[in-house]
Amino acid sequence: MRKIILLSGVLSGILMAEPKYIYNEKVDMLDANSKVIGTIFEGVEVNTIKVSGDKTLVSIKGENIDGNKTALGYSKNGLVPYLELKNDTPKNGMEFWVKNSDLTSNLIEAWDEAELNYYDTCSSCHAAHKPKEHKMDEWDAYISAMQGFAKITDEQKDRIVRFMQSHASDGYVKDE
Repeated sequence: MRKIILLSGVLSGILMAEPKYIYNEKVDMLDANSKVIGTIFEGVEVNTIKVSGDKTLVSIKGENIDGNKTALGYSKNGLVPYLELKNDTPKNGMEFWVKNSDLTSNLIEAWDEAELNYYDTCSSCHAAHKPKEHKMDEWDAYISAMQGFAKITDEQKDRIVRFMQSHASDGYVKDE
């Protein structure tokens, strides 16, 4: 009996340690009382801690972004923002709740809409470049230069830049 209990504990720990990815473009981050404390962006990898009803407690690691005390990202120079808090400074390794429906275990699925948005927007004028053709710090300038021609909003541009930076030749997304 002890072996069964021990084995089930180990297996549930392994399942909870599985990385998940934020599925929707912008997802509410919730505190223990289900109050919205911020927003996390699509494609960001989180570690699941526990599931309770329709929510999952997750943790994230990142860098505080210079010049934006409420943001956490891939690097402190602002490359690939992960999340933005409403009224607080994020901590590396912070925990928060998200709805189960806002998580996926499939990295490609997590970025699917952003990728479609990029290719639809950019290929209307020219052949769209593959994200790996440039480094993370180059994509913001390229996309910003085309923003007026593509007639996209700042929010749409930011979404495309997050996708391109994360998938860049030196980006953190390696699976394609």
